[in-house]
Amino acid sequence: MRKRFLNILLFISLAFNIAFLGGSVYRFIRFRRFEPIHQRIHNEKVEEFMNKRKELGMPLVEDFHLAKDEFMKALAKENIDEEELQTIIDNLIYKQSMMEKEIGNSMIELRKELSSEEAKEVFGKFRKWMQPPEHMHREKNWPGPPHRK
Repeated sequence: MRKRFLNILLFISLAFNIAFLGGSVYRFIRFRRFEPIHQRIHNEKVEEFMNKRKELGMPLVEDFHLAKDEFMKALAKENIDEEELQTIIDNLIYKQSMMEKEIGNSMIELRKELSSEEAKEVFGKFRKWMQPPEHMHREKNWPGPPHRK
């Protein structure tokens, strides 16, 4: 009886230890912080680009987030006005387009400053890091996101 009791206690202790270790590993993987992209590339031109882009692009990003917030507030109203919502959506799309255009133009400017080898490395990493998580482990010649029906 005593040996059986000790085996049960040992099993319970082992289960708790495995659960604790598993939870710790899960939290480490789930909540680890990555350095920003430009700090992982270690290229002076890229760091300068990212700092300049933050300065120039931040007002556009803030405008975009304010437009999204305005859209959510309009959706949360008691009575919805579809015409108002469509106007807000058009504004939201315009702000997103302006933000994306500024990012694209700043990347073109960065590309002008990089050698072909640097560009291959930098934009190859950007491309890799910009993929959705579910596509991170696909082949190198990733054709793009799957077409949804």
